[in-house]
Amino acid sequence: MTIGIRGVGRVLEGGWRKALGAVAAVVLVIVIGITPGRAQAPPDYLLGPGDVLSIVVMGEADLTRSVTVRPDGKITVPLLGDLAVAGMTPAAVTEMLTTGLRKYLRNPVVTVTVAQMRVERAFVYLVGTGFARPGTYEIQPGWTLVDVFAAAGGVAPRAALKKATLARKGTAQPIPLDLEALLVRSEQNANMAVQSGDIITIPSLDLRVAVLGTVRAPGAYDLGEGARLLDAIVAAGGPADRAFLDQVGVIRQGPDGKLALKTYNVTRIFGQADVSQNPPLLHADVIYVPPDNRIRWQDILSYLSGFGLIRSLFGF
Repeated sequence: MTIGIRGVGRVLEGGWRKALGAVAAVVLVIVIGITPGRAQAPPDYLLGPGDVLSIVVMGEADLTRSVTVRPDGKITVPLLGDLAVAGMTPAAVTEMLTTGLRKYLRNPVVTVTVAQMRVERAFVYLVGTGFARPGTYEIQPGWTLVDVFAAAGGVAPRAALKKATLARKGTAQPIPLDLEALLVRSEQNANMAVQSGDIITIPSLDLRVAVLGTVRAPGAYDLGEGARLLDAIVAAGGPADRAFLDQVGVIRQGPDGKLALKTYNVTRIFGQADVSQNPPLLHADVIYVPPDNRIRWQDILSYLSGFGLIRSLFGF
């Protein structure tokens, strides 16, 4: 077989054209598909709204372009129209375009890459009266519990730190959170990372009371729902040796700010099983166990009112 000079020229010209087309395609891949300093999408990356794709069809400049996945999960490609790509990998989109373009081109060579990954908006949900401002909060990559609490204005004064939990997708049971370790003792190993969709729950303490007077450990105590007078005394270590239990006072502040007093004979709880002497308590009650029967209750009330002790104990 003999090829003339002109024929050789045509063959060489065709070869150069193909070579130049291949080089141009490679350059387009570099320019459109790769952005220096940006993380590349993994092979199993699933496309979604906001992703920017580079589509390169070798030798077809009119079909080579950058497109953004729309909120409806679709892109528009010349000749093929609107195509749903959300939830597909770039490789799957490549195959879909290649198949579609075979109706118009002979052996199309298509490359689809992610030029820019979408920015995912991540949220956590804060539930319960233990938060200063419960609600839904957008989080940033790398956020931890402390970051979330700061965004929510911190925890409420009566947050039940020992009862906090975190519910996370894929976990069968809520994860207990040690917020006393984190927020009170500043132990950073309790500052776990948060993920989008986490539900953090912090309830409020059922009630806090103060137990003063002749008990082994006077102070403020957090009690469970339905706690009664005897529960508070036990929480304070029980009565001291000289405690006068025939006249234990429960002091309660009314809506008008005035203090009201009722006394109870705790000894009758044991001797006569008199439940009327073991009343249910309310938040911010003050229990006073006197040392003897010479107690002057008016002096106790004046002391609690005059020095603002109620406010200091309960944060009023």
